[in-house]
Amino acid sequence: MYSQYHHYVNRALVNQLAPDVPMMAYGAKLPAVDWALRKTDGLLRRLGIYFSWREIWTIRHLRRTIAEFRPDVVNSHTIKSDYVAARALDEAGPPLIITMHGCYELFLHKADAPEVTPKGYVALRKASAVVYLADKNMEIFRQPPLLGTFDKPLVQIYNGFDEHFSDQKLEHSRAALGIPAEAVVFGMVARGIPEKGWAYVVASFLELGEQYPNCHLVLVGEGECLTQLQLQYPHPRLHFIGFSPNPVDWIDIFDVGLLPSCYHAESLPNSIAEYLSCGKPVIASQVGEVPTMLETPQGLAGQLVELDTIHWRLPHPEQLTGAMRSYIQDGALLAEHKQRAIRAFGKFHMKRCVNAYKRLFNRACATVQSPQETPVTV
Repeated sequence: MYSQYHHYVNRALVNQLAPDVPMMAYGAKLPAVDWALRKTDGLLRRLGIYFSWREIWTIRHLRRTIAEFRPDVVNSHTIKSDYVAARALDEAGPPLIITMHGCYELFLHKADAPEVTPKGYVALRKASAVVYLADKNMEIFRQPPLLGTFDKPLVQIYNGFDEHFSDQKLEHSRAALGIPAEAVVFGMVARGIPEKGWAYVVASFLELGEQYPNCHLVLVGEGECLTQLQLQYPHPRLHFIGFSPNPVDWIDIFDVGLLPSCYHAESLPNSIAEYLSCGKPVIASQVGEVPTMLETPQGLAGQLVELDTIHWRLPHPEQLTGAMRSYIQDGALLAEHKQRAIRAFGKFHMKRCVNAYKRLFNRACATVQSPQETPVTV
């Protein structure tokens, strides 16, 4: 694994998920120099000069790393990393597979799009294939530089999940939070940014809490907006957990998972798949691939609320409140949707994801090998 930013690497999480995989990061050996380069780049941007010394050194470092480890395939996952990987690879190097998570269409609508988006075009032209998670990721291919000219394979592959409880699972219980076994527990797991819809969830809970003393809300995440909500709305049945390295430990105590996200780059939210993996129905906004994530032959494994994609807000927050109320009032509906959640998770099994990537990697390797060579098994 390779990271462009050593200070963003969560070493504990890496050791938990992939303890035997080497982890390389630019700037890790000389953090003071890297800090100075980041500050220099920031100053240049404020002066209107779109040039990055750090990017040049990162490309050189990645090129040396590729030469040292000799990977069969390079798979990159964000627009800036895609560009660095494309520049680091020479014509004789391994194929580049780009996985799109939503940042390409996000940068199309950001103020710094003129700086970043052209680098995305460079990366996409270098790629041997592109993996996308949601149909919304295709917006970049409708732009003039790529419209009608992109001829590389485009493959939709859902992320895979192989969830398991941690050794500390017994500490993550309803009893630990003082929640009765018969309570109806709503919960949310997400990044601690306002766009994920935390405020909508708290507002709906507070409205319902007065009428239904048996409902609780558990919020798993860390960020300034959550800190502010906790200070603003102290409530005995509103539980702020903070960051959790293994969220399914907490999701297991939910009855319903929530994600009323208004985040423009939302594609295939991990938390939705995590809810489903634990058999929890979902109330979420109609963003990205979420409606398809919840599909089963019997119907949705949850309920959807309308999203205004012009202003990126919930135009009718009462829909969220109403959906939550329906699960409190109708135990049969909740039970049916829990069964659907188990079925909906089938599309996210890790084996399915791994096999799809293996097929794609082998095809990419085969295209750069001579006929006498045997395709690499990843």
